[in-house]
Amino acid sequence: MKIVDKDGKLFGKINIMDIIIILLILVIIVTLANKLNNKDSNNIVTSSSNKEVYIVAEAYSQAPEIVKSIVKGDTLVAQNKYQSGSIDYVEVRDSDFLSTNKKGKLIREKDTSKKVIEVGIKCKANISGPYIDCGGQELKVGLPYWIKTKNGQIQGFIKDIKLEQ
Repeated sequence: MKIVDKDGKLFGKINIMDIIIILLILVIIVTLANKLNNKDSNNIVTSSSNKEVYIVAEAYSQAPEIVKSIVKGDTLVAQNKYQSGSIDYVEVRDSDFLSTNKKGKLIREKDTSKKVIEVGIKCKANISGPYIDCGGQELKVGLPYWIKTKNGQIQGFIKDIKLEQ
């Protein structure tokens, strides 16, 4: 008795093409099952929480008129609504610039037409894993940050972040 006869049947009973098709279907089913199981096991579950955050932001070379629009006690505005945050302190100083004196040495001088504003902000932030969000803006030191109130807005940079315990 031959293993494969002239009709292409294995041991005269099962067609080889049927076996190949059945094996392909089994491989596809096993592969899909493994992918579905791996998706569930690889997901890292992180919980989201709201915590009090203190942000220090600074903006450079601002017009004095714009700087006056940011006032201590103002509520933050974002996404067309008031946010759960407020301006804790505002510190304004003249901008610095470099120039040369008569001897050709570099010196630092004050530019009274441009201001540097430093702002302390208290807000409730959404914390999810490494992501911290306040009013729709990601919080990380060095990232740009819009300081927005109902009276004005200034784009600065985050200088410091403190998570309240």
